[in-house]
Amino acid sequence: MSNFICPSCLSYKILTEKFISIGLPNNNDPWSSITQIIQCGNCKKNIPAHLGERWNNLTLESAREELKKYY
Repeated sequence: MSNFICPSCLSYKILTEKFISIGLPNNNDPWSSITQIIQCGNCKKNIPAHLGERWNNLTLESAREELKKYY
């Protein structure tokens, strides 16, 4: 059972989950270190899993702020 909440639209719906391989992380590209993406079933945006599932005790508000700032 996922604890996904879309930090963009606050939906609990998941359309797809993808695991991706990455090259070397690039400090100028926040997407370069993302290995798991969840596509929201409501707004259809690609959400980094660490934000949508709020890894490492990340709050929903912090996830929303990070999404707006970097993604």
